[in-house]
Amino acid sequence: MEQAVHTARRQNERGLRPTEAAAYTAIVLGCLLGLTAATEAPPNFEVPPLQPASELLQPALASGADFHVVDPVQSDGLMHRYVVDSKFGQFPAYGRVALAIRVHEVAALTELNKTSPVAVVAGGVSRGVESQVETAVGVVTHPVKAVTGIPRGIAHLFHGYVDEGKETVADAKRSTSAPAADGSATTTSASDKSASAAKHYAARYFGLTGAERHWYEKLGVDPYTDNAVLREAIHKTAKIDAAAGFGTRFIGIPSIPGIGDIHQVMDAVYKEDPATIRARTKVTLAGYGLEPAEIDRWQNAIVLSPTRQLLLLNSAAALDGVDGRAELFRHALGLKSVAEAQVYLQSVALLVVAHRKQPVAAILPGVRLPAAKRADGHVIVCGAFEAVYWTEDVARGEGQIREALQPAGDAVRELWVTGTVSDTARNALQGKGWDIHEGVSDPSGDPPTH
Repeated sequence: MEQAVHTARRQNERGLRPTEAAAYTAIVLGCLLGLTAATEAPPNFEVPPLQPASELLQPALASGADFHVVDPVQSDGLMHRYVVDSKFGQFPAYGRVALAIRVHEVAALTELNKTSPVAVVAGGVSRGVESQVETAVGVVTHPVKAVTGIPRGIAHLFHGYVDEGKETVADAKRSTSAPAADGSATTTSASDKSASAAKHYAARYFGLTGAERHWYEKLGVDPYTDNAVLREAIHKTAKIDAAAGFGTRFIGIPSIPGIGDIHQVMDAVYKEDPATIRARTKVTLAGYGLEPAEIDRWQNAIVLSPTRQLLLLNSAAALDGVDGRAELFRHALGLKSVAEAQVYLQSVALLVVAHRKQPVAAILPGVRLPAAKRADGHVIVCGAFEAVYWTEDVARGEGQIREALQPAGDAVRELWVTGTVSDTARNALQGKGWDIHEGVSDPSGDPPTH
């Protein structure tokens, strides 16, 4: 290109006729335009800032006597990734709701240390007999692995699910063949696969005794938590209590953050056997129009603990009169991680809030994030995202959502988020046709945080 400009300039210096001068000008302009295109600035992507916990959180969530949130707090463009460093070990938390639950669980472990004959120590539980124990590890800051982007599971929420759903249903209806040890073909039926999934689910969640659920209720924590330290501590405490009994002097820990006000759900979680809940749920799901194979898959999805299943059922019930509520459960069939399930459930709760503010008419199929259509034709997509920045991952996800929404045509698109949206992200999203609703709270002023 430089050679072309140089040649054109030399020819011009020799003196050119008007037509030649015009050609020279065209060459130079063409070269300059080519240079401009080649050096055009890349998309205006953001790098989410690193922030101290004290700037993001209320003091009670940032630190306490037995924990603190590790600084700096990192973001993947949608959510902050917190790490709770406590004398019982480190616990990751994806977003503020998960953080509040982790901090609450640390308080429960602290209370167990005061009242239980087991000793809760960093990373696990020992067989101590003293109710007051000294922990071997204090609260210290540990290096935190750098965040490289939105977790794969969360990114999965931006994809449409129709094609995958069709493949899954087809797979559930047909038998699969696999070679046996002697080389002959064996057949694993769909019912065998379902039974295996049910057995796996039961092994993970159905082993809780009534005594254990009672201790979880005393402490105000989820009996189906994935906090292994807390599960082990309560299991051993309840076992000793059942054998010998001992006095308790609980200080009264508040109920589970974000879901404690849903008394019907928590009463069932604490007081009912999960098998009883399961039988009742099957009837409810059939009433929504799900097929037996879909019901089995949903009930056996390992990331959908009994508590999460009850919360989703509660949200669906709150959308009474809305068409297509079965889609909320079909969307959940492909959830692949605890973080993804958490964000999805919070996003469904946000849809309930949007419905209370202005009723929606129908749940839309095809979009993995909760999406609905109002009577005025507006399409609403709900994402329980804490802090949205215009990163490359977010831009890619936005494009995937728009692609999944293509059957809705040219309808006005509204994006509802629970947190904040940066100026750059807001401008980019509005430029792509989104009407942004950020910082959405329910009418009582509390964020929708299951």
